[in-house]
Amino acid sequence: MKNNKNATVSTGNDLLPGDIVKFRIVEAAFLERCRQFGYREIKTSTIEPLHIFTAAGALSPGLLKKVCSFLDWGGWSRERVALRADSTVSAARYYLDNLREEGHVKVCYIENQFRRGDTGQEVSERWQLGIENIGDDSPVSDVEVIFIAADTLRAAGFGDIRLHLSFPSVIIEYVNLAFGRPEERQKVLELIRDGRHEDIKSLGGDGDTDILFRLLCFRGENVSYLNNLRSDFHNHGKILGHLERFSEICVLLERLKCPYEINFSLSGNFDYYTGIQFEVLSPSRKASDREVLCTGGRYDNLIGSLAPRGARSVPSVGFALNLKNAIARMQEPGDTMQNIGIMLRNITYENIKTGQNLCIRLNRLGFISRLSFSEIAEDEYGDYGLIIEVDRERFRDGYSIIHSRKIGKPLLKNIFGESSHDA
Repeated sequence: MKNNKNATVSTGNDLLPGDIVKFRIVEAAFLERCRQFGYREIKTSTIEPLHIFTAAGALSPGLLKKVCSFLDWGGWSRERVALRADSTVSAARYYLDNLREEGHVKVCYIENQFRRGDTGQEVSERWQLGIENIGDDSPVSDVEVIFIAADTLRAAGFGDIRLHLSFPSVIIEYVNLAFGRPEERQKVLELIRDGRHEDIKSLGGDGDTDILFRLLCFRGENVSYLNNLRSDFHNHGKILGHLERFSEICVLLERLKCPYEINFSLSGNFDYYTGIQFEVLSPSRKASDREVLCTGGRYDNLIGSLAPRGARSVPSVGFALNLKNAIARMQEPGDTMQNIGIMLRNITYENIKTGQNLCIRLNRLGFISRLSFSEIAEDEYGDYGLIIEVDRERFRDGYSIIHSRKIGKPLLKNIFGESSHDA
């Protein structure tokens, strides 16, 4: 449909009922882990000041071009504002406005973002689940965030995920050593973002470009790979420090049985990440951005860049899970045996409370139970593993099983006791 003369809204933004079912599966797994690790849910503003996205390092140049901005004609300030284009940036602004006095803060969010397409004409909407661990600079906070991301996806049914780890500071430090002129450095970083690693060799430089090429092309699957790299950088203290931090993270991930691949060629915003960077893919190899389920990393300079008068850096690490990609790769829920229909043909307050009590308890056990004020037709019985009719006047236990393919009354008795009249 038309939005204005210059932009259209893609119908691909809609989430169909089947998409919502998958959305809720991922959401439930995510929120459960947020509660376990003490992350508080927040909601940020859909319309933000434009300057938070244009701040140095907040967004990559490619993403900055996709920000949907406009003048706030109706506001008193007449300032330029933008639709929320990135939830991490909005969460950083939220922290400065509301939480900075608390010090160490853990927050989570379920929000949508809006970005223009490559032509600048279409506006797309996407949903993200994300967490931000702000104020902790330890490797443990990095590992906590990575573990929650991977564990959420496993709990949501993704069995083929692969965790890819990088540490952009290692690349940046070595590019600064190998290439003296700023324009050369910028050219190399552009080639890395584009995946054109072979072209780096032809640029020459003051250092050993073969080392950089090996970093970008070789992969490792355990901390020994990082230990072997130390010989290439024995004279470079900063790089050795980054490798030490990277090694600490990898050791902890191995203890948590989180398999990973070390991949220094991960493309990203080199001005943004100050430590670990990671992607979670499904399947394990990346054919396109559609396989990327989750991205994240450490960004210690972002909050300081948004603060007035140049506040100090605030250690921060987080991730954002792309729900559109996750939904596209999830299996269709097809086990009708898990469905339970609860009928209330005799509509009374007592019966609806009993039905709700049954529904709540069964859903907590992992079943999908639904209430209905009308009778379920026999030709629909195949959609259910169990159908229950609730009527406290007619049935001694308050309910009766009308149809069962899998779940019998003994199971309900075990769950609810001999009578459901305690509703």
